[in-house]
Amino acid sequence: MVPALFPVRVVTVVLFAVLCGGCASLAPQRSELTTRVGRSDLSVAVMRTRVRDLARRFSGLIEALADDLAARSGSPHVASAMLRFKANAVPAVQSALFQPDPVAALIDTWTLLAQLEDSLPHTAVDASPELLARAHDTLVDLESQVEAEWRVVTGLEDVTEARDKVHAWAAAHPLTGPLVTRESTTALLASLTEVTGGGLRSTAANLVEDTRDLTARVDLYATSLPRQARWQAELVATDAMQAPTVQAALAELGRTVDLLDRVGALAANSPALIERERRAVLDSVHAERLGLQEFVNGERQAVFADVGRERQALVDALHAERVATLQQLDGLARGWVDHAFDRLGPLVDRVFLWLTLLTVLLGVGGLLGGLLLTRAWRRAR
Repeated sequence: MVPALFPVRVVTVVLFAVLCGGCASLAPQRSELTTRVGRSDLSVAVMRTRVRDLARRFSGLIEALADDLAARSGSPHVASAMLRFKANAVPAVQSALFQPDPVAALIDTWTLLAQLEDSLPHTAVDASPELLARAHDTLVDLESQVEAEWRVVTGLEDVTEARDKVHAWAAAHPLTGPLVTRESTTALLASLTEVTGGGLRSTAANLVEDTRDLTARVDLYATSLPRQARWQAELVATDAMQAPTVQAALAELGRTVDLLDRVGALAANSPALIERERRAVLDSVHAERLGLQEFVNGERQAVFADVGRERQALVDALHAERVATLQQLDGLARGWVDHAFDRLGPLVDRVFLWLTLLTVLLGVGGLLGGLLLTRAWRRAR
């Protein structure tokens, strides 16, 4: 009888532990950010998701802005400047929006857009005022989306003071070179978070990237990095064509052609010499083309190798998280089972004691009954 009930008790205890763990995991938690901001519908995870969603849209809009301005201007100088503009601005916007701290990401992106607005007329010098105004309106629209997110974060409808501070900081720190060398906005972030209550920075600054952030970053890079690699290759080709050595080679090539024309006019009976010179020039141009093609192919392979390493790192992180979770659940289940057996031990001992006493009493009662029946039977004889 006891061995039959033992598996039932074990299954009951395990089910009870699993149900308790599930109920505990479903309990809603209110983050410190929610308490400090005072908005019951805002959490750090939601804020991160909203900020990460801006990265893909902003990258595409900035690329479209540069392509439209280059196409409408019809100027090779503006096209080259816009190629350099989007090759620097798109990675900078993605880097700003993928910071672990979503509040810092908003402020950094807001400041970067203000700096781009100020530097655009100096970048596209030969563009018409109408095209510059059109591009400026696009950047202002992006900035308004950041302002809308800042209103959600702070709970303030009027963000004029924050906008003035951002534009003042951008005017004091203009873009003078590549965007990777732009100054940090840490001081501006500190001043803005102090004005809005100080709780946002202290709460979100301790956050780290989780697997969802890595997945979003890898997905965006998978679509953006090939285009960025193409832009960099085009910039390399443009810079190579504008290099003094290449310009000198082209000028020398022109002088060589003029000389060959004169030699051809003077020595019409020397086609073999002209053919050798022509082949030498074509071989040189072909070698330059092959070298540039190899460089572009190497850059492409490097980009895909980086994407592969990022994907492998993400897979390893997911595997480690799964193993840690299973180990933690196994420890909890064993603890609950051990605790249940510790509590059931005294109860089982008591039940066995009562059963023993009952058996003894039944034995004594049966013995007495047998004696009584024996005596009654003897008297009856």
